[in-house]
Amino acid sequence: MPDTALSPQDIESLERATLDAVCPAAQSELPGWLLPFDAADIGRARSAIPLRHQGLDIALLPAIEQQYRDHALPPCFRIADTPGLRHWQERLLALGYRKTDPVHVQIASLADMQTAAGLSTAAPRRGSASERPKVTLLDAPADPWASVYTAPGFDAADGALRVQLLSRSRFALYAYVQSAGTSLAAGTACISRDWLSVHGLRTLPHAQGQGLGASLLTAFSSLASQHGIQRAFLQVEANSAPALALYRRFGFATAWTYHYWKAPV
Repeated sequence: MPDTALSPQDIESLERATLDAVCPAAQSELPGWLLPFDAADIGRARSAIPLRHQGLDIALLPAIEQQYRDHALPPCFRIADTPGLRHWQERLLALGYRKTDPVHVQIASLADMQTAAGLSTAAPRRGSASERPKVTLLDAPADPWASVYTAPGFDAADGALRVQLLSRSRFALYAYVQSAGTSLAAGTACISRDWLSVHGLRTLPHAQGQGLGASLLTAFSSLASQHGIQRAFLQVEANSAPALALYRRFGFATAWTYHYWKAPV
């Protein structure tokens, strides 16, 4: 789904739904901007977010920077690679901001997700346990879900921060897949502002290639259907080939790409 297929209202609702899921410790707004603040070093929880992709007054830049400094955080912006925001990119570059690696915002229709999900034998089972891996959905975070993020093979500190942020959301359901009592994969689904958003999809290194990520997406598509949701989004690093292949199978396509722009030290 190309960026032009999204209305300004769609873009704003998607960005607000992102913070509904990530749930920073505090946030404020300036015209056209969401400003989340959190001590956790997770970009989405502490970077200024444009609510539209054109018509944003560059004169607001110093005020945004000051709000982050007032929260004892370095200024950071999450800017889409769209023509309407080019003047922001140019100004940040001139000020010495550093641009990070690209991240894709991807969107899928529920119909496309369900078509792919029909190829999977896994089904969501709330609170189930079995020797055969199945998806378990929980209304609140729990150790079997959280343990995946801090397991060997991942950055435990980063994983703990992600667990902390996602655990705050009042819109989230938490999913995991176990085998023989060990959690192998986990993810979070958020139903908010007429979107299903997918966050923190993760599989232990030794369990990758077994279709566990597909099982989680299948469960999430079923969840969205139960809530009458017709569209989904997620955010994925542009260099993550296995994740991109999985999401493509479930009908996700890039709506736009963004970079974090970090203030000079």
